[in-house]
Amino acid sequence: MRFTVWYSAAQGFYWSAFCSSLNFASVFLLSKSFRNSQIGIVLAVANILAVFLQPLIAGLADRSEKITINGIIIAMAGTAGAFAAARCFLSHVSPVLAALFILELTVLFSLQPFLNSLGMRIINQGIEINFGFSRGFGSLSYAVLSVLLGILVQQFGTDSLSVISVGLYSALCFVIFFFSKRQFALKSGTVQAESFQGQLDSKSANPESVLSFLSHNKRFAALMVAVSLTFCSHSMINNYFIQITEHVGGTSKEMGIATGIAAAIELPAMMLCDFLVRKIRCSSILKFSLVFFTVKTVITLMATSVRMLYAAQVLQFCSYALFIPASIYYVNEVIKEEDLAKGQAFMTAATTFGGVTASLFGGLLLDSEGVGTMLLVGVIAAALGAAIGFYATQRVEVKECAPDKTQL
Repeated sequence: MRFTVWYSAAQGFYWSAFCSSLNFASVFLLSKSFRNSQIGIVLAVANILAVFLQPLIAGLADRSEKITINGIIIAMAGTAGAFAAARCFLSHVSPVLAALFILELTVLFSLQPFLNSLGMRIINQGIEINFGFSRGFGSLSYAVLSVLLGILVQQFGTDSLSVISVGLYSALCFVIFFFSKRQFALKSGTVQAESFQGQLDSKSANPESVLSFLSHNKRFAALMVAVSLTFCSHSMINNYFIQITEHVGGTSKEMGIATGIAAAIELPAMMLCDFLVRKIRCSSILKFSLVFFTVKTVITLMATSVRMLYAAQVLQFCSYALFIPASIYYVNEVIKEEDLAKGQAFMTAATTFGGVTASLFGGLLLDSEGVGTMLLVGVIAAALGAAIGFYATQRVEVKECAPDKTQL
């Protein structure tokens, strides 16, 4: 129990930092006179750099006998905290602030797979922890802090976000250091960062291998197009949610509540999905979630009040929260065993590409045409994604899709 409590605290502090630094990024940068297109560039560059940083750090760890996963997490959290602290003093210099934000978010994105890997390695050492509960506690922490930050920003201004982020990164360092020092120290061993490059080994990452994989899995390749379009729409809403909230008459307080609703509803939905895949084809669940990404975007576009925005956020249950576990099960069934890592990596790459596209074009659309046009483009992207997804998704039987109980 004490290890589950510790690991839950680590997940809680990480996702809380994720909330204060990323979820409120637009709120913070808009207050510093950034245009929406500039915010999009900051978010896109951070995502792209993280794709390369994850496998780089993993490679360094694999070549060193002295580096542990614990040490990697502490170093990365400390570095992100230092960038957040610098934001407190240099927020008035726009180019410097943009650079600091890009660097902080790059490290923040790259930290996640190492934190997940730490949990797996604790389990592999024979120490029982409830990984699902710990990850769920992270989502719950995200939800609660989102609501609190919306209120705090109204009371104390956006500069409070940098201070809170520093405190959360520091707390994460403390938790990892205190428990790892007294209880265990995990050698990093072979660390696989959960990114496109990190999951493809040197042999399979060459262009010929990638093209060969796609040519032998044409429908799966089409599904990746669908996923990219869907997550372009999804990320447009997430990245520019403060602009959408203000468009219907809300403030950062209402934005925090709406984000909290979506985050809080993810845990029961993801837990339900484990049950559903034993009763319903995971390919059907995947199609269902793609449709509801579109429905959610349509309701967000049609929203004329904060309450309608809240209603749209409830649909996170039927869209994102079901898509994530269902997509993992689906890949495990339709891709050959020797190509599973590539399959999961392409799924990650598709969502990342959609997020980068949303960051760049969403900001440009906001500056040139406004919230309505951006959301209309999001609806079109989500609808195309659902249509292509229906064609590309292969039928998977329930008995094949059900997860192996020995792996849960």
